[in-house]
Amino acid sequence: MAGAFDKRQGEDGLWEVYDEDSDEVILIDGLPLAGLGEEEADDALRRLRRGDLSPDYSPEAP
Repeated sequence: MAGAFDKRQGEDGLWEVYDEDSDEVILIDGLPLAGLGEEEADDALRRLRRGDLSPDYSPEAP
């Protein structure tokens, strides 16, 4: 499974969802999960954690 996901708030007050392992913003269909309101970021996190959304990268096989 991919790394853990979390959200963080930027200096502009908007939120982004990122991969805790790589510290990179998550991309969905080529679009970054950034510039979001807090509710949007929370919804994206829930959907990622449930598997309803998949990031553009594939997890590396062990």
